[in-house]
Amino acid sequence: MSGVTEERDPGLELYERMEPIDGFTMEYLGGALVMMATPNTIHNRIVDLIRESLPRSEFQPWNDQAVAIAGSNDRPDPDLTVTHADHADDYFKAIPSELVLFVLEVVSTTRGARIRDYQEKPPIYAQGGIPVYLLVDPNDGTWLLHTEPSPEKGEYRTLRKGDFGDPVELPAPLDGIVVPTDRFRRYPSDL
Repeated sequence: MSGVTEERDPGLELYERMEPIDGFTMEYLGGALVMMATPNTIHNRIVDLIRESLPRSEFQPWNDQAVAIAGSNDRPDPDLTVTHADHADDYFKAIPSELVLFVLEVVSTTRGARIRDYQEKPPIYAQGGIPVYLLVDPNDGTWLLHTEPSPEKGEYRTLRKGDFGDPVELPAPLDGIVVPTDRFRRYPSDL
């Protein structure tokens, strides 16, 4: 047997060693360290309203919690991550994607955030086998529900789109949960 050791991704090692920086959140996506400014009040209120829709006896919502994507070095940090209530406490830095039932991203106002949330993250979350990815966009007042992941293809087979005001009916493993969106607000048009 040879003494070959698996070489770790130096970017991932840097990500794991970095101390949090006040006012920023951090992700490791596609080999790049991505930092984002603290979200605004409209963004945070949407996250809170969705969290309130979840029965706490069954599910555990996590804010700004890194997810370790199965089969990759990606460590996205969704705005809200949901696991079963009795899972994930044993994972200090990142929750394994196998335990994640639902992720939420609320799109920010920057072009880079839109590209990450609409283009880069769906294949990452699908590769991790995360059953439900909800993307809420206060820029245009819409939501996009990604379900039925195909991890081997890195894509979601089903997409459903709606406008603010249309309720989001979540599928398995969150069957029966309806997220009302009538209290979601759009970003001001002058941003």
